[in-house]
Order: sequence, then structure tokens, then C-alpha cells
Amino acid sequence: MVWAVANSNLALVKYWGKADEGAKHPASPSLSVTLDGLITAAGVELTRELSADVVEGLPPSVVPKVERFLDAFREGFGVRSRARIVLASNFPVAAGLASSASTFAALARAITAAAGIEVDDGELAEVARLGSGSACRSVHGGFVEWRPQGAGSIVEPIASKSHWERLRIVIAVTSERPKSVGSSEGMRRTVATSPYYRAWIEGGRSDLEDVRAGVHGRDLERVGAAAERNCLRMHAAALGSNPPLLYWEAATVAAMRRVWQLREEGIGAYFSIDAGPQVKVLCDVESEPAVKAALAAVPGVLRIIVSRPGDGARIVERAPHWVAPPAPSARAEAAAS
Repeated sequence: MVWAVANSNLALVKYWGKADEGAKHPASPSLSVTLDGLITAAGVELTRELSADVVEGLPPSVVPKVERFLDAFREGFGVRSRARIVLASNFPVAAGLASSASTFAALARAITAAAGIEVDDGELAEVARLGSGSACRSVHGGFVEWRPQGAGSIVEPIASKSHWERLRIVIAVTSERPKSVGSSEGMRRTVATSPYYRAWIEGGRSDLEDVRAGVHGRDLERVGAAAERNCLRMHAAALGSNPPLLYWEAATVAAMRRVWQLREEGIGAYFSIDAGPQVKVLCDVESEPAVKAALAAVPGVLRIIVSRPGDGARIVERAPHWVAPPAPSARAEAAAS
């Protein structure tokens, strides 16, 4: 079995809406930071001895998405073998922490290696996007821009993880349950029904310029203010959908207010929230202890994860220690003579 790992990412400028639903090209540009420590591992074995793909380690609701990815991969590369897939993440899955990004980036890296297909990072990003749009960003480490180009899109790293070593991302986990409406469905609903969607798309251009310039200049205030503004506008568009999309918990709102209070107290801290209830707070390394303590004290916050800019998708010799071994029963049921 070939193993690969990839990290989640935080979109500082959000991807929310597709220009091409099938190919998963974005309607507007996004810019993310790959998150150290939030890891998905993917193990892949390709074999002719299975009558159907076997996918272990995911909630049942997510498995069809992986199966569609496998079908698209086989069609695109002329691979005939079935796959045995083992997936595991060291953080909550389908809960607003971009687990689909790390899942499909790791899976793309592992399955191309298992099939003996040599690809560069740009080509690998195209493979990962077959499963999840934001996965193309997790192929790369550091800071990554994904933008529409012509009839498609392009993924481009703009700064390495070492470019901004003093940046910290303090994550307040407010729920570990899978969200009731997935990101793909949430995007479709927002695009189709929200009267605020067009304004959201138009406002993202200036947010991108601010975040890109702020990353290059390691300017926390410029990046943080634009990221927070972009986040709130995305959620406003989602709230305007019919029926409305509200991804937040009570603790989400309390954590947001606590971040605003920290700034009033002179601590540089700025939040961003993807399609889920988790609050990710940008700060510098000196402010990390104060931000961590403040968020941990918010009622309803379950735990705190501290991250920094991380690596891209990569092959590893063996599964990480936190990955459960494959289930023998699942292998036996799918095997065909």
C-alpha cells in the first residue's frame, strides 16, 4: 500500500461558488495558507482482485464523493484496477476544517504514485481538484492562490511556509459533528438563491489584492482585516440563501466577539471561518499564548489547535501512528476471485 499525507488549508480569501460545477473551477479567486499539523493520511492499493472499490475510514455520507473521484481518475488516466483506500485524519472530518482539501490532496498524491504515474505539483493539483476544489491548494505548502483563468483555473504558490514563520493560526473547535449541509451543496444553494451572491463575488477582488500584498509584506493587520471581512461576507451570502445556511454554533459567535475584544485590548488577532462552526484566529507568535487562553475560556469551545504555515502533499514510508489498521472484514467482503 502506498501512503501519502496532506495538510488542511485555511482560505484567507474564500472559495465559495463554482464557475464550472463538473470540473470544479472557481467563480472567483481564493488564497489560502496550508496548515501544519492538521493532516489526512491516504493509503492506496490498486488491484484487479477487487470487484468494487473499498473505502475505509470516512463517514458513510462522504464515501460516494471518493468513489466519484476514483471513477474520474480511472477515466482520465486509463487505469482499470479497482482501489482499496484507507483514509484517516487527525482532526474532525466534515466539520468545517477543510478535511476534503487534505483528503483529496493526499489521495491524489498516493493514487498517482500507486499507479506509477509521474506528475508535477501543477498536474497533481488538477488530479486533486477532481475530488474537491480546495484540494488543489493543499497540494502545495505555504501560501497558495487559486484563480479562474480562461475556461479553467490555475493554482499558484505565492510564498513558502518559511516566508512567514512567525504567523500562527489558533483554531477554536466548537463542534466535532459533521455539518448538516456540506460545502458543495452549500455553494450550489448560495449561487442559486442568495441575492447577495453577486456582491460577494465582486468584493472578493479587493480582498484578494489586500491579502496577497499583506502576505508578501508579512503584514498581519492587512491580511487579517481583509480575511475577516471576506469571511463575514461569505457567510452573509450563505445566510441569504433559501433556505438559509447558518454554519455557526453559539460558541462560534462568542469566539468572534472575544477576538474583537482582544483587538480592543491591543492584541493583534483576526478571525476567519470556513463553511462550518470552527473559528480560526490569525496572530503572531508573541500573541499566541494570550489568544489561545482567551479562546479556550469561551463557553462551548471544546479544544484549541495551534497551527502555522505547513507543507504540501507528500509520500511517506508508512501510515502515521494515529491511523487505524484496515478492517479485514471490509477487504474480505469486497474481494472477488
